[in-house]
Amino acid sequence: MEYLHALLLTFLELTFIFVGLALLYSQRRAIGKAPFFMSLGLLLLFSHFIGAADLRVTLIGTLDFQVGNTIIFLPILAALLMVYITEGTLAAQRTIIGIVVLYGLYLYIGEITRLECNWLGFSITSGLPAAALDHLLGESRNSMNLVALSHLLDLFVLPIAYTRLKNFGLNRFFCVCGGFLVTQLIGTALFLGIATAIGLERTVLDGNFIARLIASVWLAVMTTIYLEKLEVDIRSGEKSPLDILFAFIGSYGRSKELEANLREWEDRYRMVLENAGELIIMLNPAGRIIDANIAAGKLLGVENPAQLINQLLYPRIRLLDSGIVHLGSVPEQPVQFRCVLDEKSPRRIVLSCTLSPIRMRGQILLVLIGRDITEETRLAEEKARLSEQLAHSQRIEALGMLAGGIAHDFNNYIHAILGHIDVITLLHPPEDPEVTRHLEKVTTIAEQAGHLTSQLLGFARKGKYQVVDLDIQPVIENSLALLGPRKRQDLEISLHVLPQVGKVRADTLQLQQVLLNLMINAIDAMENNTGEKRLTLFAGPASEAPLPFTPPPEHADAKPSDYVFIQVADNGCGMSEAIRRKLFEPFFTTKPVGRGTGMGLAMVYGTVTNHQGWIQLETAPGKGSNFCLFLPRARHGRKKSE
Repeated sequence: MEYLHALLLTFLELTFIFVGLALLYSQRRAIGKAPFFMSLGLLLLFSHFIGAADLRVTLIGTLDFQVGNTIIFLPILAALLMVYITEGTLAAQRTIIGIVVLYGLYLYIGEITRLECNWLGFSITSGLPAAALDHLLGESRNSMNLVALSHLLDLFVLPIAYTRLKNFGLNRFFCVCGGFLVTQLIGTALFLGIATAIGLERTVLDGNFIARLIASVWLAVMTTIYLEKLEVDIRSGEKSPLDILFAFIGSYGRSKELEANLREWEDRYRMVLENAGELIIMLNPAGRIIDANIAAGKLLGVENPAQLINQLLYPRIRLLDSGIVHLGSVPEQPVQFRCVLDEKSPRRIVLSCTLSPIRMRGQILLVLIGRDITEETRLAEEKARLSEQLAHSQRIEALGMLAGGIAHDFNNYIHAILGHIDVITLLHPPEDPEVTRHLEKVTTIAEQAGHLTSQLLGFARKGKYQVVDLDIQPVIENSLALLGPRKRQDLEISLHVLPQVGKVRADTLQLQQVLLNLMINAIDAMENNTGEKRLTLFAGPASEAPLPFTPPPEHADAKPSDYVFIQVADNGCGMSEAIRRKLFEPFFTTKPVGRGTGMGLAMVYGTVTNHQGWIQLETAPGKGSNFCLFLPRARHGRKKSE
């Protein structure tokens, strides 16, 4: 049991040393690299003191192993490999040079101290006797001389073996573990060769070799976990395994200069990338994020762009230009497209993107550069909407001029027809009842035609108007009364007028005709309702309107405080966008033949426009229709006009 406790203690010591070095290395950007390298140096010296004392632990049976060369030196090798993988050849070269210089300083100071121990002018008054200190320093020197070459070889073999295995495409753990095992095999072979050359008896499968193999596997596990979780491997891709040797054979100063230039350009690249106003994301072919800049983080809703790494981007975007690019495939050349980003977020973001394939370190990657065009898209849509409204207004204006001219002349013809019928019945009273019936029929048809011309004149805004300051509520109530009981049957009518609505400048009869037409259309739209038929009448200041205050181009300077609204809404069948675009055009109707002339809403449009107002409509198939009339608010002291 004591042997098991000793092994467990050495295992914990090995783990503690590695974790301590890894923590210091991971904090190098915050506290600098000096604590990490000082710890390496102290551990190296301590390992040789322990080796000089020949402190051993029983492994199994008669097999034992040295604590210094196994438990303490192997974490130093792991630290060197971390430096080589994450910072490159030059950083590893500096570490090796530091270890070699430390070897030389220790040997020099050790020899001076041994000389002092045996010099007659020096004495030790407390602690170890001079002979004991001399023996310890001598044994540590012999231990160091014996293992110096094998340790130095380990420092070079480990990076070479790791890079060679990496170039084979192996998993990182197997590269790290294989590098450790190859290093132990070659280092042990060299140590046996040196021991045989100086007459020491050593066997291949001794306790030291077995313990180092076991410790190497455990260190490989911890090193791989550390690299996967905290560090970025700059050794990815095809590299020369012997680059660390070439760095020593070549010019150290030139390597240092090249590294400085490389870091300078990397800093410039990072500065440009991070501070770019456009979204920049590097992806693998599957759409997984490899790197992203600050702008990408803001648009995707994270504070730190590092949170986006390894996330899938494609599920978070929706293409607006279908057929241009297929997400998930690698394009042969740069492609441009528009997309909506992260539709689940409160803000709808529209991007203009360029997706470009690049080859980096032997792999195909994708670079996505996106520019936020949300505001540009909104302005373009607003411009298109206003252009459509203006074109519609101009089209209706042209139709109104044509209808007004035709209606004026047509009205004269109707009056002439009615006049001649009156003359006929006065001068030549018909004795035949059939002739009388036909003349009455002609009179009825002429009067209906006269009513149609009145609607045409209303659409053309050429009717007779008597504009006064009106209270809205009586006008709405009178319009409701004109519907009659048959029309109001089975209707659920909701009437609400806000007390602060004030008065409106309008012609009473014309405004009643407008509201009556809208209510009749609403009732017809609810004809096929299987449930309730709900007619909503609502009036108040424009600032309280149920629809956004959106004046047409000709009233672009209108203010909500100068207008009131009247709402006529139903829960009927609603209208499609195609019907909505033609709704106010003369003679356009969706009703069956004989039930509508197509002039009701045209007259509504003309009358409201002539009152310096406008109509806003919200509708959708199956969702009912919501008409909002915006009319100028009456002002005290304003003269009445016709």
